[in-house]
Amino acid sequence: MVAASIIIPSYNRPDRLDECLSACVQQDDTDYEIVVVDDGSPRPLDEICQKVGDRVRCIRQENSGAGPARNRGVAEARGEFLAFTDDDCRPHKSWLKTLRAAHSDDPTRLVGGYVINGLPENIYSSVSQDLCDYLYDYFGAADGDISFFTTNNKACTRSSFMDISGFDPVFPGAGAEDRDFGMRWRESGKHLYYEPGALVDHYHAMTLASFLRQHRNYGRGARILHKQLDKRDAPSVKVEPFRFYRDLILHPLRKYGVSGAPRSFLMGITQVAMIAGYGKTVLEEKWSSS
Repeated sequence: MVAASIIIPSYNRPDRLDECLSACVQQDDTDYEIVVVDDGSPRPLDEICQKVGDRVRCIRQENSGAGPARNRGVAEARGEFLAFTDDDCRPHKSWLKTLRAAHSDDPTRLVGGYVINGLPENIYSSVSQDLCDYLYDYFGAADGDISFFTTNNKACTRSSFMDISGFDPVFPGAGAEDRDFGMRWRESGKHLYYEPGALVDHYHAMTLASFLRQHRNYGRGARILHKQLDKRDAPSVKVEPFRFYRDLILHPLRKYGVSGAPRSFLMGITQVAMIAGYGKTVLEEKWSSS
């Protein structure tokens, strides 16, 4: 048995996974394992995992999506403490130890850390991280008021994870499954705790096409989330006031000055793409029911 398990879902990104595992095996903590869930990659990821060492186990399954892959990782994990990251991330050496220390005061906490964009020269990757930073600030992560943490940097106990039945497999891909998880966590009476000292570098290379696709997927996920909330009679997601969207678009300008103008433009595009994804999902529902 080990005290902690690092869970990493991965699909068809062997180079990124290799870099992620190289960072994970250098943790200051010592009592942990790494569980990689190969989510049906065309070329199995076993070799990548094996060359890192005995600390890593690779579980292969049919392609099911990131949420189900994380659930499978938890089912196979030997540790009571679960730390989640993604294959395009590189946790800092103190990451796991910092998450465990932040969790020690309250075993029912969902602890989230801070994510750093590892590709500052990529404007699309930078804007995506700017958006996350804005949401963490706006929803009060530092004050404990936020209702979600991104899935590439958070941790909890196995027992608390099982209390809410893990990640809901209804979400087809990256898009709102983290919000749903956090909201169900709070609905169960547990708390979210932000620990900005738990650091992960995120190397998510993006093009304009993948940037738009990601934010359309967020809109699609938002629609699914709203339907799930209705099913369980949970409080619906409130519509944020105008100032939320105004400040979101202005956030890069205020942070970087005039040089942030292209980022502000793209920040506005994220909202257009999300609305498009949400609306397309609504139309698909109507077509399928007619």
